[in-house]
Amino acid sequence: MAGGSLAVTRLAHVSFATKDLNTQAAFYTDRWGMEPIEEHRGEMFFHAETPDHHIFQLTSGDATGLDHVSFEVGSAEDLDRARDLLASHGVEIVTPPTAGLEPGIGKAMRFKDPEGNVVELVAGVDRVNDGYGPRDVKPKGLNHVVLFASDMGKMEAFYRDYLGFQKSDELPHFMTFWRCNANHHSIAFCAAHQGETGLHHAAFDTKDWQEFLSAVFWMGERGLIREWGPGRHLAGNNLFAYYKDPEGNVVEWTAEVKQITDPNYVAPVRQPGPRTADQWGSKPPMSGN
Repeated sequence: MAGGSLAVTRLAHVSFATKDLNTQAAFYTDRWGMEPIEEHRGEMFFHAETPDHHIFQLTSGDATGLDHVSFEVGSAEDLDRARDLLASHGVEIVTPPTAGLEPGIGKAMRFKDPEGNVVELVAGVDRVNDGYGPRDVKPKGLNHVVLFASDMGKMEAFYRDYLGFQKSDELPHFMTFWRCNANHHSIAFCAAHQGETGLHHAAFDTKDWQEFLSAVFWMGERGLIREWGPGRHLAGNNLFAYYKDPEGNVVEWTAEVKQITDPNYVAPVRQPGPRTADQWGSKPPMSGN
């Protein structure tokens, strides 16, 4: 942790709130190809091909949508420094650095961003090297999370100045894309309309374009309606296909996301046009996509 920002190193996992834990769990196991690895106090944790203990979580309760988004930092000591830094700037701390907050996580803390989304920082993610059997399709991992933003400037400043994210791309008056490592974006913000808040979508990686196409095929075979795609985004240059889970959360299959390794990289500002969202020319059916 250097200067006035935190040493966020990568996106760790995303958690959805759910009113129907069993139905949601069946969707993410049977259709999305993950494996429940642990159940704990009304929460379920899901493993993918990555060795991380979990990349996805369902939290049972009275709400749906985003419960929290989680990022890893370098060490448990960083969490204590993060608490002090955020509190000194008036950020609401939901849970101070705590051991055992989640299975598979050494220590974690939670706080709220400027629009009330719960953000978690974790240190000490357990590794699970055992496979979990054949699936027609499996996520390689969690690639990025996109949030609605009613005040883009505040959200960008918060994640840049306090969490250390760097801008990778911009679609003016539409979306901005932010990285914490080589991956083109681990978090992005979409301009909100008509009171949209919280989760825009969460994107799960496939290994390559062949597995991406296999995922699209198997979603169709299982009767899952595609909301948008397949296509290829301009920002990030990634393949995409969007779906909705049983409670309406938008989830994406993706592949070939751009990796940024040039230390002198400068984010382009792209002018809006007919192929801004999809280089193949399709128009997004969902608000903000």
